[in-house]
Amino acid sequence: MRLERGEAQRDLARAVRCELGPLAGPGGRMESAEVHATLADLDLFALELPPAVGGLALGLACAVPVCEELGRWAAPDSYRAHALLAELAQAAENERSGSRTTALTDALPLLATGKVSAGLAAGTGVLAARTADGWVLDGDCALPEPPPDVAFHVVPARTADGTVLAAVAADSSKVVCAATRREGIRRLSLQGVVAQAVSAPLHRADGAPSPLLARARVRQAAYLLGLASGAHRLAVQRAATRRQFGRPIGENQAVAFPLAEQFAHLEAVRLLVHEAAWDADGGRPGAVGATQSLAYAAELALQVTAHAVHVHGAAGISKDSAVQGHYRVAAVEATRWGAPASLWREAGALRLR
Repeated sequence: MRLERGEAQRDLARAVRCELGPLAGPGGRMESAEVHATLADLDLFALELPPAVGGLALGLACAVPVCEELGRWAAPDSYRAHALLAELAQAAENERSGSRTTALTDALPLLATGKVSAGLAAGTGVLAARTADGWVLDGDCALPEPPPDVAFHVVPARTADGTVLAAVAADSSKVVCAATRREGIRRLSLQGVVAQAVSAPLHRADGAPSPLLARARVRQAAYLLGLASGAHRLAVQRAATRRQFGRPIGENQAVAFPLAEQFAHLEAVRLLVHEAAWDADGGRPGAVGATQSLAYAAELALQVTAHAVHVHGAAGISKDSAVQGHYRVAAVEATRWGAPASLWREAGALRLR
C-alpha cells in the first residue's frame, strides 16, 4: 500500500479545490446548486460507476480525495448521496423484475453525468414494511440541505431484519419536505411511500457491516476528515493574526501545541481512510478499517471544529464566520452512521472475531 496519495488522487483534490474556492461566499457559505454543477462539470459523479453506464470505475481511492475536499470547504455534498443512490440503482438493475422496473433503474445511465441528483436523509424515524406493492415507508427523518431539483431521496429505514437504505422518488405526493428551525436542515415526511429500491440490511446477522455500509462509512470518514482539516486550517490562520498582549496568540504554547497535536491526528486519520479505501477497491476485508476510520474521523471532527471556534474567540460564534459553518456541519455529520463511541465498540468487536 502507498503511504501517500497517488498522482491521480492529487490531481483530483487540486481540481476540486480550485473549482470550489471561487464559489465560497460570505462566511465561506456555498450554494448546493453551484457545488452540484461543479461536480458534474468535472465528471466526478462517474468516478465509481462501471463503464457500462458511462462511469470511470476508479473506485473509492479516487472518491476519497473528492469527499475530503468537499468537507474542507464545508460544502453541501451531493456526492455521497449520489454514490449510494447509484449502488441502489445497480442492485435494482441486477434484480430487475416486477416493481423493480422503476424510474430509478431507468435513470441509471444519467447518474454518471449528475443529471439525476439525490438527497441523503438521516435519523431512525422511518419504518419500512413489505407489502404486495413492494416496500412501503412511513415516518419522518432529517434531510441536510439537498441539491435543487432533487430526483430521489436515500432514506434509512428500520425493518424487522435491521436498518436498510431505501430510494424514494422526491416528486411523490406522499413525500413532504418542510423547513425546520435549524438552518440547512429539512424534515422529510413519508406517508405510505413505495420505495424504488431497497438495500439489504446494513448489518449482517453476525453484526458485521455490509459492503454498501462499509463504503458509505469510508466516504463519510473522508468528508469528516475534510471538515476537521478545513477547520484546523482556519484556526491556524486565526492564531497567526489574532493578537493579544502585543503578539499573535499562536506564539503561546497553550494555543500552538494543541494545533500541532491535531495536525498529527489529521495525518493519522488520512492514512486510515486511504487504507480502508484501498482494501475496499482490492476486495479485501474492510469492515474494521471502514468502521474505525469513521469513528476516528467523527471524533476528531467534533474536537477540531470546537477548538477552532475557541481559537477564533467571539468571532467564531458569529454565523458569518466560516469556522462556525464547519462546526455546525460537523455536529450533524459526525453521527450520521453512528455515534463515535458506538463505532469504536463495533470496531473492537470486529477485531476480536
